[in-house]
This record gives sequence, C-alpha cells and structure tokens, in this order.
Amino acid sequence: MPSEEPRRRQTTIVTVTYGDRLGYLQRMIEQAFAFDQIGQVLVVSNASNAPLEQLLERWPGRVRIIPLERNTGSANGYAVGLEAALQGGAQYIWMMDDDNAPTASAVRILHREIERLGQQHGQARVAVLGFRPTQQADIATGVPARFVIQLRSSYFGFHVAQLPYKLWRRLPWGKPTGKPPRSIDLPFAPYGGMLAHRSLYQSIGLPLRELVLYADDTEYTRRITAAGGKLCLLTEAVIDELEQSWNIKAHTRNIYEAFLLGNSDFRAYYTARNQAWFDTHIWVARPWMYHLNRSIFLFLLRQFARRHRTPQRLELIEQAIRDGETRSLGMSKTFPLQ
Repeated sequence: MPSEEPRRRQTTIVTVTYGDRLGYLQRMIEQAFAFDQIGQVLVVSNASNAPLEQLLERWPGRVRIIPLERNTGSANGYAVGLEAALQGGAQYIWMMDDDNAPTASAVRILHREIERLGQQHGQARVAVLGFRPTQQADIATGVPARFVIQLRSSYFGFHVAQLPYKLWRRLPWGKPTGKPPRSIDLPFAPYGGMLAHRSLYQSIGLPLRELVLYADDTEYTRRITAAGGKLCLLTEAVIDELEQSWNIKAHTRNIYEAFLLGNSDFRAYYTARNQAWFDTHIWVARPWMYHLNRSIFLFLLRQFARRHRTPQRLELIEQAIRDGETRSLGMSKTFPLQ
C-alpha cells in the first residue's frame, strides 16, 4: 500500500482554455507530468473547438476535462475548475494559464516554500507564485520593490508618488540595473502560477464571475492579503511562457499606448472596466488621493489619444471606465465572448 505522504503532497493543476489551443495544453501537461508532485490536470473548456479528447487518450485517468457550452470567461472558468478540484479532494491546487508550463525549479521551489510558509503562517493564509518575466517585467528588470507594488488609491497603476521615479527611469542613467529579489510579497497577482493548499481556496471562495475576464485575478488574489495572508512571488521559480500576453510592456512604451493601440476592442473594454471597478471599489484607501490619481491618469490618457489619433478607442475606454465605476459588470452585450 502506498504511503500517505506522496498522496498528501500531490498537486492538481487547474487551467482554463478556449478556441484551439491544444498545442499549448499538450506541452503544459507533458511538462507537468514529468514531476512526481503533479497528480492531475483539470482543464475547463470554455467552448473550445480543439479535440481535447486527445488529452484523455494520452493521459487516461490523469487529465479531467470539464466542458462548458459557451465561452464564459476566465472568472467563471476558474471558478468551475477550482470548485471541481476541491470536490475531487485536491490537497494542493496550482492555477496555471493554458499557455504556461511548469519547470523543475518552479515545482521544487514552490512546493518547498508553500510547506515552509504554511508551517509559519498557517496553510489557509499563504500562497506562492511562480515567476513569469513578461508578466512581471518591472521585477525582471530590477525595478526596486517599492516601485513595483501598486500603491493604495492608485488608478490603473498610476500614483503621483511614483511619478518622479517613472520619469527618472526613462532617462539613460535612470534605467534599472539591479537584479530581482529572490522573493517579494505582493498585494495581488495573476492567476497563472499560484500554488496554495486547498484550505486557502476554501477560505477565499471562488472568483467573482461578474468580472468575466481580465482583472478578475487581481480581485481574487487580493482577498488573500486583505485577510492578512501572504502572497509571495519567488523569482527563481520560473514558469515557461509559451505565448506572450497581448498587453505586455514589450509591445508598447506605457499603459496608455497599451490601451489605445491594442488590436482588440473587447480586451481593452474588459480590462479597463474591471480595473476601474477594482480601483474604485476595492483599492481606495484615501479618496482624495484616488481622485487626484484618477484625474491625472485620464488627462494623460486623453493626451495620448489625441497624439495617436484614436478617438474611437478612447471613447470605448471611457465607457468601460464608467461601467466599472458604476458596477455595471457581467457579460457585455457589445462585447460577448466568442
């Protein structure tokens, strides 16, 4: 009879897919099952048109697919996946994007640190994160931690207290030259790469389905630290990124260009709407500072829109902001998911 220790240490990966992303899933699952700690991969299909049954044939009994009739977004997809993993008895759950893949360093370091931190703070109060350099570009390039973390009452990440440094780092002698710290505590983070014990997921509940997608992970992971828990990013636990995100900083010079010049209206809409909702209703600490940051951000956004001649995209973003600030959430009739 196998010992209880390996069984207790088994981890379930939960991921959400859509469209035809079979190639990414195959690579992610293949890399995952190279490690003894990974027992199962649970895939929620947001109406994917890929032949996902191939995954079941290749890894019988170790891959589970939950099909949804339509694309409901990442918030509902992960909610369905997490609920199923908990009901299935998963002890540790590792949330993973379908275009990410675990590496040996990520598996080793994250499992070691989640056990250590759990002993110190309690399993229901800690989560650890793998490092995704394109998603955490500031950390990867050595920006000091105090400038990486978004300050309370910021708006879309903008805060006047950080403005001098942001201007300084754009000068030839102001570019960051340091190395990222081995660990950094974050107030919130993306879904992809987060590992925690089942008790943490039980304590914070399921993602807010009304956010649909984009920034739903910000709100969800913020619950950990809002309750006094610890969310720790470990930069040596690198996760393979099989596809680059649409809004990474390498594509544009700043957040304004990312919103105004991106090639997807629906992505810009949901990102702006949900970020405005989060900043207005969750992240405010001092209302007067929030309103100052909001005013400056919107002023700069409009200046960039005028410079790049993107009035239609600006109008879309401003509508998204109004919807977020007035709590008009849920699936947009203008931008239904395909």
